[in-house]
Amino acid sequence: MKKTLFLIAFTICSVVAAQTTFTKKISSSEFGRDRNIKIHLPQGYDTDTVHKYPVAIVLDNDYLFDLYVGNSKIYAKGDLAPKQIVVGLDTDYSINQDVSTVRANGALTNNSSKFYNYIKKEVIPYLDVNYKTSPFLTIVGDGIGANFLLHFLKEQKPFFNAYIAISPEMNQQMARLIGTYNLKRLDKIDNDFYVYLSTNPFENQDSKKLYKQLTDALTNLDTQRLHLTFDKFDDSPTKVAAISNAIPRAFAKTFSLYSKITRDEYNEYVKDLDPLEAIKYLERKYLDIEYLYGTNTNVRMEDIFTIEGIVIDKMDGDYLRVLGDFVMIKHPDSHLGEYYVGKYHELGKNYEMALFYYKEAYGKMELSDPNAEAFYENIRRVEKAGIQAKKEQDAPVEDDIPLEDDEEDEDEEEE
Repeated sequence: MKKTLFLIAFTICSVVAAQTTFTKKISSSEFGRDRNIKIHLPQGYDTDTVHKYPVAIVLDNDYLFDLYVGNSKIYAKGDLAPKQIVVGLDTDYSINQDVSTVRANGALTNNSSKFYNYIKKEVIPYLDVNYKTSPFLTIVGDGIGANFLLHFLKEQKPFFNAYIAISPEMNQQMARLIGTYNLKRLDKIDNDFYVYLSTNPFENQDSKKLYKQLTDALTNLDTQRLHLTFDKFDDSPTKVAAISNAIPRAFAKTFSLYSKITRDEYNEYVKDLDPLEAIKYLERKYLDIEYLYGTNTNVRMEDIFTIEGIVIDKMDGDYLRVLGDFVMIKHPDSHLGEYYVGKYHELGKNYEMALFYYKEAYGKMELSDPNAEAFYENIRRVEKAGIQAKKEQDAPVEDDIPLEDDEEDEDEEEE
C-alpha cells in the first residue's frame, strides 16, 4: 500500500511539474486589499488558438490544489476529461474567516460573505477576461470549505456546474438550508449540474449524522438535472488517503459524458439502434459535450469505429454513405470517410463509383502506413468486380441466340 501511494504521489507531482503554474494578485474591493490566486494552465494552452477550457476553483492553494491539478492532467491524458484551468485560492480556514458559517442558523458570516462575493464578482470575472475559459465551472473544497461551497447552490442562475465537497464538516443547519434552495428549479434550466459528496471513517458520529441528513435531503429532491454522487471511503487508512481517492471519483462522475463511448454506454444506449439512429447518437453526444463543457472536441475515431459495425451489418449497409459523409466533415484528412462511401457503392454494385472513392481514400494514406498495402486490395477487388460485371453486361443474352432446331422449323414453315 505504501509503495502504491508513493507511486501515485510521484506521478501526480511529476505531472504538475510539467505544467505552467504561477501566482497572481487580485485587487479585491470586497476585502480592500490584494489577494493571491494560484493558476495552473494545462499543457499546450499558450499555443492553442481553438479550444476554451473549463475552470476549477479550489478552496486551497496548497495540497488540495496540487492533488486536483495532478488528477486533471492524468484524466486529460487519458482523454477522460477536458484539459482544465485550475485556480487555487488562498483560503483562511480559521474561525470566523473565509469559509466560516454561523453555528446557530448555518448562514455565512460577514467574512465568508465577502469571500463568497469575492469568488462570484471578482475571481470569476477576472478569469473570464484574462484567460480562455469555457462556461463550465467547478468548485472544490474539503472540511469546512466543502460545507461553504454548498452555499453556491442557492444561486437562482447557477454559475458553477460541479460542486465537489470532500469530507465536509457540516454545519448543523446545512440540510435545512438545502431544502430552502428549491433545487428542483434546476430541472427548468437547459444544463447539467453535479454534486459530489464524500465521507471518511475518521469523522465523528455527529459529522456522520449530519452527512446522512444532507445526502437524504438531496436524494429526496428527485431532480433530473442535478446529478448526485455520494461516496464513503470506509477502508481509507488515513483522512488524506480518503481525499486522494475522492478527487478521481469526482472526476469520473463530473466528466462522464466527455469520455469516449464506454462498454456500458454502448450496451445500454447504442447497440440496439438502427444505423441512422446510431450516427445521430454519436453526433448528439459530441454536441452535448461541446454545450456542457464548452470544448469543441472533435468526434473521436474510436467512437466512429464503435458504431461502424452497426452501420455495415444492419440494413444492408444502406447508411454507409451517411456515415462516410459525416466522417469526411469531421475528419477531412482521414481516408476513412471515402472508404465508407466506397464501401456503400461497392455493396450497391456501382463499381465505378466505388473505385473512385477507394482511390481517393488510398491517396490520403501515407506510403509508410502499415495498412496501405492491405487497403489497396479494396481497389484490386473492385477493379476485378467491375471488369467481370462489364463482361456479363456485354455478353449476349442466351435466349436471343437461335437454336438449330428452331432454324429448321422456320425453314419448313417457309416451304
